[in-house]
Amino acid sequence: MRHILAILPALALLAACAPTIRTPAQAPVAAARDTTCAPDFDAMESAVRAGYPGLPGMSPARRAEFEALTQVVRGEALRATDPVACMATLQRWTAWFGDNHMQLGESRPAQPASATPGDDRPSLRIVDDSTAVLRLPSFGRDHKASVDSLVAAHRAWLLATPFLVVDVRGNGGGWTAVYDSVLPFLYTNPIRVDGMDIYAAPANLALVREMIASGRGPAAMLEQARAVAARMEANPGGFVTFTEDREIRLDTVYPNPRAVALLVDRRCASSCEQFILDARQSRKVTVVGTGSTRGMLDYGNLRRVPLPSEQRRFFIPTARSRRLPATPLDRTGIAPAVLVPPGTDPLAFAVAHLRTR
Repeated sequence: MRHILAILPALALLAACAPTIRTPAQAPVAAARDTTCAPDFDAMESAVRAGYPGLPGMSPARRAEFEALTQVVRGEALRATDPVACMATLQRWTAWFGDNHMQLGESRPAQPASATPGDDRPSLRIVDDSTAVLRLPSFGRDHKASVDSLVAAHRAWLLATPFLVVDVRGNGGGWTAVYDSVLPFLYTNPIRVDGMDIYAAPANLALVREMIASGRGPAAMLEQARAVAARMEANPGGFVTFTEDREIRLDTVYPNPRAVALLVDRRCASSCEQFILDARQSRKVTVVGTGSTRGMLDYGNLRRVPLPSEQRRFFIPTARSRRLPATPLDRTGIAPAVLVPPGTDPLAFAVAHLRTR
């Protein structure tokens, strides 16, 4: 952190006719200032104005509120005295959007590989002859193969088990295709899935092109990215389809599991919340939880915005749900149908609740 100090000399002046020394009043010293704050805010503001999908279509009243807050925060960023004050100022601005996908944090050095790899891998635990617990801690795209193989390996057992708890507590999201192989065990009727539209701003298009060029990720994801890039190139500055509205129709409704508890908590976010929206349409499924989910589903597909200081990390979404503006979820999250009583073990409660159905 650079501190700019205005240091003025304070010299004692000796009076010509007096034996005492007098010191004049010292000129005020300028306060220290975090000179990285305002440039970082300028970069954040520019990125939001150019590529954030929540800005177009904002009501005139809310847009006026945004402009007023931006002016205030710009002034505070210029006067910020240290990184802590700066972060508080910038986060006040990002919090105004009410979008948990818009994220600002401190840059940190790369962390060493975890000593306990696989902590977020899926698992299946057999409680007894009638009950199983499927644990899905993450929908990260790297977990698709492991979720698919786990479900396939225990398919016969799952289809013979009356009660199933699907535990997604702590699941911060990832890729919705990761849970595709789980849905047939929950399915009772067609599942309506709202699509998303991506804002075809230049920086957002660059993100999609970067994904394609990297070649990283499942083939289906890269194929989707190529189609999205073509649509963005054909409609610069507009909104184009990122994912289509669709209806999931399966050929078979399995008799077992006959009752499913979807166990959630506040940390269930993003694609985890989409899983809830999909799964709870089934007559088999009851959402059980300690409280509402995080509320990170109105916007998505994050892009990192480089900041001049490199001391902070800023991410903004590039796409918005077609549920908007009719049914926003970011400010409320998804409330469970059955609330776990305080002081009660959530998993034990979910198992007991299933057996009452």
